[in-house]
Amino acid sequence: MAKSPLFVVPVDFSRDMQGAVAAAFALARRHGAEVHLLEVVSPRGASFLGDAPAQGGSKGNGSRLEHAIKAAPQATIAVRTVSYHGDAATIIPSYMQLVKARLLVIGQHYGTPRWRRNARIVGTLCRAAPGPVLVLPPGVSAKATARAFGHILSAVDFTVASAVAVRTTIGLIRQTGARLTLVHALKNAPHQSVFSGAEAARVSRNLRGQAALMAERLRRKTPADVRIRVDARVTTGDAHHGILDVASDVKADLIVMGVPPRSRLDEVLFGSTLRNVLRRTKIPVLVLPVLAGAYKWLDVNADM
Repeated sequence: MAKSPLFVVPVDFSRDMQGAVAAAFALARRHGAEVHLLEVVSPRGASFLGDAPAQGGSKGNGSRLEHAIKAAPQATIAVRTVSYHGDAATIIPSYMQLVKARLLVIGQHYGTPRWRRNARIVGTLCRAAPGPVLVLPPGVSAKATARAFGHILSAVDFTVASAVAVRTTIGLIRQTGARLTLVHALKNAPHQSVFSGAEAARVSRNLRGQAALMAERLRRKTPADVRIRVDARVTTGDAHHGILDVASDVKADLIVMGVPPRSRLDEVLFGSTLRNVLRRTKIPVLVLPVLAGAYKWLDVNADM
């Protein structure tokens, strides 16, 4: 008998936590998954689960999670609570690897103080996790995750990471029949000011030409046996604005992004599209960490 997939859900006892847990339970029920609720406590902090030792982990009753656990349909979902002391950025990926978790489901603002909610910790986990990470903004209902996603947007920058994102998105679409939109932010678009009608017309024609070529390139990245209509969108300007604007325009209910490993210093110096998307998104984001993700997407028959 095949073992049920395992979803790990970090809990921080914030105001947003119960919504994220309920949404994770709904998703687990649809996929027949087991759920581990993982609390990570600072080395000197006290465990809300009540029975975690100073070192290592424990399987407690989860009294502080009792209201959330009761919301789970116990007949179909196995729920386990686990608590560890340490750093969330290392404990959570390590735990995922050890238990062979299929998915990390996490609230957008996990681990940040209520007076300064942000996606800093989640952004770090998205690159460090050994598997897919589903980020849920506050307000995403359990009903939204219980049903299949109807319109998926996949961000493409023609790297190996985006190849994995498109492949994963197509796999989801084959299961659910969702619509697919591919979006690419056009690099090196002209930013100079124009002062004449002729010059403005020339710049506009050039941009339209580049966008049309890029849209066709996006469509060619979709396997021929995928019998769906692919909407290819090309934007200019900051990539995160393009992704979020197109997602809003097409009414997507899921964004899929593949990401390579990057250091925090690298992100600070050069910026991060992922962090900016996570900071501003109003819909779930499925992030796929890809070890060789920064390399060029090769045009080979086995790339999908």
